[in-house]
Parts: sequence; structure tokens; C-alpha cells
Amino acid sequence: RTSTSSSHLLGFKHSGEVVVGREKHRANRMKTDDEIAKMSYRIVTLMDLAGHEKYLKTTIHGVSSGMADYSLILVNSRHPPTHMTQHHLNLCCSYGIPVVVVFTKVDGCPEHALSTSRKEVAKLLKSPEINKRPFRIKSEADITTCIGKLASLAPTIDVSCVTGHGLALLRKLLFTLPKRRRHEKKVGRPFEFLVDDVFNNVPGVGSVVSGFVNAGELAVGSHSYVYVGPTDDGTFLKTVAKSAHIARINTTHVTSGQSACLAFSLNKEQRKKLRRGMVVVTESPTSTKEFDAEICVLKGEGTTIRESYQAYVHILNVRQTAYARDIKIVNTNNLGLPPSHGARADPDGIVLRPGSRARVTFEFAKRPEYIRPGMRMLFRDGRVRGVGLVTAIPSKAS
Repeated sequence: RTSTSSSHLLGFKHSGEVVVGREKHRANRMKTDDEIAKMSYRIVTLMDLAGHEKYLKTTIHGVSSGMADYSLILVNSRHPPTHMTQHHLNLCCSYGIPVVVVFTKVDGCPEHALSTSRKEVAKLLKSPEINKRPFRIKSEADITTCIGKLASLAPTIDVSCVTGHGLALLRKLLFTLPKRRRHEKKVGRPFEFLVDDVFNNVPGVGSVVSGFVNAGELAVGSHSYVYVGPTDDGTFLKTVAKSAHIARINTTHVTSGQSACLAFSLNKEQRKKLRRGMVVVTESPTSTKEFDAEICVLKGEGTTIRESYQAYVHILNVRQTAYARDIKIVNTNNLGLPPSHGARADPDGIVLRPGSRARVTFEFAKRPEYIRPGMRMLFRDGRVRGVGLVTAIPSKAS
């Protein structure tokens, strides 16, 4: 059972063949990520996220901060999809990530069981919240047909890891899928690096953070001054980015769209302040405890939201508990969702029900965070309750 998010590189040659992970002459030795990267014409990064309900928090964080282009949702063909399949589909659609459904274990699966699973998945995909048509892929011609239509179609593929059935088609699909996110368009913006993990005492190096370059570019070295934060009191640490690694290869320059590690020159007290969810920026950093967001409450059992509602908020790599301080009903639409319904005014104030949309002022419970308008957010209290878009940062809060 997967409880952590891990990533793996899949390399393709110019012809579409997979770069084999094992060495030719020493079969027991696996190639490292940098060896696969050097030999590949095209690289696909696979992120393995937890499927079990117990680890939903980890999965939401992985989807929120992983900058995924596409999602592969695995369904056991011998059993109908569970409520977690519904959650994962909702989660991907909330972030606008196209979905590919993979039916596993089709070898020896009774025909009636596979047929039932297909019908149940089709019912989930056609529901109003997801609104996609299933499209079964049986040949390479089907892949070409569906490539440009993934906004409305959800390809489904049958695979078996025992007999190898369907794996060649799945690899072909992964090779053919176009890059969806265009990070190169963000190179001209100010540098912004999202911290995913912190390594405090790397021998001979010091403090190292790993994460994703969300915007801009940075040349590291002794004169590369950056701000790391916000710390618990909302301030930023000014430091030097000494060196950088991409796929374990030393580099002097990082640019938007790359996953990288940065080494900082920090003293012992400053190292203790590093945490996940921070950002590294080069100019005018601000932190805030309050922000305005336009939200939509997803359909679910017993969801009622009013002022002082407390939820766990995910905004890219930031995750923290927040309170709803103020709620206003809106019918303008930033998210492209149907008109608001289900919201009503009680004697105690406005109450939001599933399907309603509102502009809400949230306040973080513990510490200020770095966020800016335009970031997508998701909030939950156990299960996923709603999605939204950060619209403004109150001037007094920043």
C-alpha cells in the first residue's frame, strides 16, 4: 500500500521505444535517473500517489503541488470502482487535469466483471461534476483520434502486468501525449521556487531544499542573493543560493518548469526555520495571513459552510488550516462553473450548500504564507469539500 508520493523517470528514444531501466551487461544494476535522462529523446516523469483513503491528504498535496500534465487513474477490472475512484476523479477535474483510466488485472478477469466495471466507470465519468465521455483505446489509430480532445474525452485502456496485454499501447499513449503546461512562457516573470522538501545537514554542503521552479530563472553562485520564507513570524531570510542540482547533475542555472535542489548559506539558527511550503524569491517578498477566494462547494454528503467554518487549505505547495472570515454570494464566474445555487441567507448569516459559489475571505490559523492572486486552491475537512481561485490579497494583510 502506497503511503508516500514518489517519482520515477520513463525515457523514450526518438522512435518511441522505451529506454530500458536495467543495464545490458549487468542485469542486476538499475540505471540512475541522470543516465536515463542523458539517453532519452523524450522524458515522462511518473508520480506515484497514494490511493487509500487514509493517505488522501498526501495525494491532494501531490496533485496540488506536482504540476502534473495528465493523470492515470488505475481501476481494478475485477471489482467495480470504489468511492475513492470518485474522489480521485473529482480531484483531477478540480485542478483541470485530463484523465486517462487504466483497467488493471484484465488477465483471467471474468467478462461480466470487466463489463460491470466499465459501466460503473462510464457512469462516474458522465456525471455532471466530471462531464467526460469514456473512449476505449484498442489500437494506435484510437490514440491519434483522442489526443487533441482530452478536454471532453477520457481514454480507457485495458492492461495486464502478468501477460503484458495493453502495455505497449499505454507506452505509446504516454509517448504521444503533448506537453500541456507551458512553463517556458513564465521565464520572463520574477523568480519563484516552491519548496517541497528540506534537508538540513547534507555533509559538506549544509542546507538543501528541493522543489519546483514555478516562474523565472536563477543563476546560482556566490553573488546569487535570494529570499527564503515566510518564517513563522512572516519574515523572509536573505541568503545566497550557492549551488543547484537537477536530476543529481550539478548546474549553474535553473529555469521555470524544472524540478531542482538549491543549496543555501545559512547559520544554525536559520536552518531550524526552514520548512516545507516555503518559497524562494529574488525580489519584494510578501506574506499574508488573509486572502480572498472565489470558491465552489463540491457535491458531497452533509456539506454546510458558514462563517467561522474551518478547513484544511491546499494552495500549490502551501497546506494549512484556515477559517472562513467573511462570505458573499457571487454569480460572476472565474472558474467556468454553472450558476450558483443552494446558497441561502440564514438568521445567523449566509450558508453555503453543495453546488453554491461564493467569495470568501479566509484567514490562516497558524502562520502567514506566500500566496498571490490567480493560484488555484482546494479545501477539505476530511474529504474534498470545494475548489476555488485566489482573487485578491487584502492590502492590510500583506
